[in-house]
Amino acid sequence: MAPRPKDSTREKTALKREKILESAMDTFANDGFEGASMRQIARAAGVNKYMLYYHFEDKKTLFEQVLDTLIRPVFARLTGAISDADNLVVAVENVFDIYAELMSMHGGKIRSFLARELAAGAPRMGPLMRLKGPEIVRLWEPKLIAHLGREDLPYQDVVRTVVFIMTTFVSTFLMEPVTQNILDVYGLKVGDPDNRQQIINMVIGGVEAHFAGK
Repeated sequence: MAPRPKDSTREKTALKREKILESAMDTFANDGFEGASMRQIARAAGVNKYMLYYHFEDKKTLFEQVLDTLIRPVFARLTGAISDADNLVVAVENVFDIYAELMSMHGGKIRSFLARELAAGAPRMGPLMRLKGPEIVRLWEPKLIAHLGREDLPYQDVVRTVVFIMTTFVSTFLMEPVTQNILDVYGLKVGDPDNRQQIINMVIGGVEAHFAGK
């Protein structure tokens, strides 16, 4: 029997779909959802428009698939990083490192992609956050209780604190190019270990200060 070709039709189709998703992310990052066109994405992916529509019904479906491809693995990693951490500080450190890695992937294109979506009011990311948010809050709650030594934490304050932690890191990395321009004046780098530790300390300090008077 003749050996099976290394790249089957199914494998080639999967690779083509992956290339389309990567090209779509680059295009959305550069031009935003409204500015990007299916024709433009097809050209970037090296396929004709008919092939693009074979894989994805329309631009909205393609954008949502790009978003899902990026966010789903991140949520899986965040879940493990928070739940497996021995304490709040380790959980915060783990989450910081995950965001740092995420924002550096694809040559920083993910930062631009997410920044454009957030600037538009997160119309497509919002539903995903509402779906995953309660699970993230549930994972953080026992870490907060143990760190603060209190069982009576108001749930609304727990939710606000989790949002504070997560959005602090998101905004930190989204603003990294701007921040680096300022730090350059003083010969400092965003990626310096001291900078990482200072941000983590400020997050933990903010959490402790918030609950100190409650």
